[in-house]
Amino acid sequence: MNLRHLASLLSLLILGSLPLQAAYPEFTSTQPRGIQRGTEMKLTITGNRLEDFESLIFFSPGFTQKSVEKVEARKVELTIAVDASVEPGNHLIRIRTRTGISHARQFFVGPYPNVAEVEPNSEFDTAQAISLDQTIEGLITSEDVDYYKLNVKKGQRISLEVDGLRLGYTVFDPYIAILDKDRFEKAFSDDSILHRQDGYCSFVAEYDGEYHIMVRDSSYRGSNLSFYRLHIGSFRRPDVVYPAGGKLGSNMKVKFIDKDGAFEEAVTLPTVENPGFNIFSKGAEAAPSGNPFRLVSYDNTLETEPNNDQATATAVTVGEPVALNGIIDAPGDVDFFKISLKKDQQVILQAFAQSLGSPLDTVVSIFNAKGSRLASNDDGGGRRRLDSKQTLKVPADGEYAISVSDHLGRGGPNFVYRIELAASQPELTFASPNYTVNDSHYRQFAAVPRGGRMVLLANFSRTNVSGDYQFQAPNLPAGVKLITQIAPKDQPGIPLLFEAAPDAPLGHATVPIQLTSVDPNVKVVGKMRQEFDVVRQGNVIYYTEVRDHLPVAVVEEAPYSLEIAKPSVPLVAGGVLNLKVVAKRKEGFKAPIRVFLPWKPNGISTLGEQTIAEGKDECTFVLDAKATTPAGTWNFVVMGEADAGNGRVYNASPFCEVTTAPAYVNAPAIPLVAVERGQEALMVAKIESLLPFEGEAEASVVGVPDTIPIESAKINKDTKEVVFKVTTTEKSPVGKQGNLFVRVEIPVTGGTTTHRIALGSTLRIDAPRKVVAKPAVVAEAKPKEEAKPAAPKQLSRLEQLRQEAAGK
Repeated sequence: MNLRHLASLLSLLILGSLPLQAAYPEFTSTQPRGIQRGTEMKLTITGNRLEDFESLIFFSPGFTQKSVEKVEARKVELTIAVDASVEPGNHLIRIRTRTGISHARQFFVGPYPNVAEVEPNSEFDTAQAISLDQTIEGLITSEDVDYYKLNVKKGQRISLEVDGLRLGYTVFDPYIAILDKDRFEKAFSDDSILHRQDGYCSFVAEYDGEYHIMVRDSSYRGSNLSFYRLHIGSFRRPDVVYPAGGKLGSNMKVKFIDKDGAFEEAVTLPTVENPGFNIFSKGAEAAPSGNPFRLVSYDNTLETEPNNDQATATAVTVGEPVALNGIIDAPGDVDFFKISLKKDQQVILQAFAQSLGSPLDTVVSIFNAKGSRLASNDDGGGRRRLDSKQTLKVPADGEYAISVSDHLGRGGPNFVYRIELAASQPELTFASPNYTVNDSHYRQFAAVPRGGRMVLLANFSRTNVSGDYQFQAPNLPAGVKLITQIAPKDQPGIPLLFEAAPDAPLGHATVPIQLTSVDPNVKVVGKMRQEFDVVRQGNVIYYTEVRDHLPVAVVEEAPYSLEIAKPSVPLVAGGVLNLKVVAKRKEGFKAPIRVFLPWKPNGISTLGEQTIAEGKDECTFVLDAKATTPAGTWNFVVMGEADAGNGRVYNASPFCEVTTAPAYVNAPAIPLVAVERGQEALMVAKIESLLPFEGEAEASVVGVPDTIPIESAKINKDTKEVVFKVTTTEKSPVGKQGNLFVRVEIPVTGGTTTHRIALGSTLRIDAPRKVVAKPAVVAEAKPKEEAKPAAPKQLSRLEQLRQEAAGK
């Protein structure tokens, strides 16, 4: 056995003695990419680091993992079931292994059974035979075209809807078409307002017999990731619904509008807010996906025609807040509403049209009672940029008119709009920021190692909500607790620290974390609103999902732990403090550990990341406090991430209290001190005593190179000014030394506090003055007598600079 083999064997033995390490599994794909609701099926998931697979994490109720048949490092085969009550459309799922949680991926539920594409079907004459009420799972490779054929009766509707871009694998732009026996396209769709690159179309058969379906990339590109799910049936596919929103918990009638007309149904709305809510027809001709529908806490006003000018405007009788609903049903149509508003109200007018599937490009204008336009807006309402949004500060009590029109003067039966008009409503939401560029999924979960912790940053968004709130995290996995209790009123964010007991069983839950006020009289509940990118290419985001549940799991013990060494002294306002982080490694684990400081209170800055080098045990964050930093006690925490040879390993420290305190001394910047190189000078700082202290403190000037020695000095609580002796040598650089400050180490119980005062002080070192010799003068009467040289003339600094400028 050679030395290399021996080293490899020893390495394996050492790694084999380590516990399983919390790794971040990769979730690449599912096969198939969807399921018929009310059924169970075999599902294959692919990825990396799946050998310790435990379960799928479902965000939607009604999904069940029935069994696991096969587990490999890159593939898992299992059986899942989906209840008949699960809504059609996309649902997020994640993978949980014994050692980590994956990114989320889309999984679709449909009304029809799946049928797999079978090649060859790339020619009209080799089309694959199918039937209505099926979902085809296929793939469009480069320059590929897929054909299908089916037999229908005259008068029967053929409807198509494709999931391509929405599957989330790549930026796939599918093109679908219905062809007759003579290969003429009778209906087609490339894009749609409702589903962007994913289209839908329908056609009523003109004869008994065979029709063909074609699927391709709109530009004939395709790829090995251009998957699609093509729903084929006789369904009616609404473009939009009217009205496109309603009051929580209300009963109302909704009109589903498609290219062939409209149909109306009675609906009962949910009682709980859901920003991603979709509404579905309950009829037998229901579409494979729903229509976006706004859920709010206030009433609708529906337009009443005629209302094409201010004189005939539809009266709003319920007051603000209110949702104005209408249809620009013909080219050139303009709808007016009139409403009473109060002076100084800050009223937000948010239009919803294209975000709901309507082709309308809204232009919303506001007029006073005399007809003078006060404000107008075309775009700016969010990612669907053609939806209008604006804010009006009401100039006076009175009646105001609001007009709605299309930017290009278009109109039609599906040009639906909804204008939500409200003063700022009380609202509190929270979410974690993106922890890396162009990846909204990274670390957006709590995979808590046994005996360890994981931390996320919760950033708050408050509108007319103040005061302290407390976190509520029901239904956490067994053995897990949320250490963070309070969301302070004066902090924009706070770390959420989860901790698992050493004997906590492996498992997971999707947890509906909320915030409730510590004041029982405040009824506003804070909700999680975490947005995930579903389809993204660089900075272009096509689809997102918003979730109010956090996936929390217990995973195997991590091979290291972190702890912050509690500082023995406070961080003073305007000062600095070293925060040391210590790692305890399991035997054999030597990998570098990235250490993140996810949060710091207002007024304190530091680098957000340090690294504990391979085989080392500590790193240090330097906390820098502003002069305005308030006194208090703060819970600091750090998060570790390491590559343990099988993916990322996370573990966080416990909370560590850091105290901030007022400064003991202060001083303004030292006025400019100038000295010639080779000479000495004095720098004098005027000391302001803020708090008394015992003993002597050491003060020193910081910011100059070692070639400019500046002696430190001692001060005490009675010192009014401190003098620093500056010595320069031939090695001292000429020029300004700016942004200097005075560091003062003041003794306190437990050590010394570091102050930084006299910020912005400046020292200038000038070149030595040049000595210019004057020529000797010899008298004519004494030609043989040697003249004595004249004493050199001492030039002023201004004369030296003039000679230097003249090149002398």
